[in-house]
Amino acid sequence: MVESKNGEHFVRFKAANGEAMVRSETYASKASAKNCIESVKKNAPGADTVDETVSA
Repeated sequence: MVESKNGEHFVRFKAANGEAMVRSETYASKASAKNCIESVKKNAPGADTVDETVSA
């Protein structure tokens, strides 16, 4: 979780190789940013993934 210059918080999700994959929206409270993390942990493990870098 990262605090922006204006005091809001956001989350950066990184790949196993350490590269940033996704940045969340900003949240006014740290608790809301933590809820974002928990939601991804809960809902993403079974999510479908699509590699858009592979040509069809």
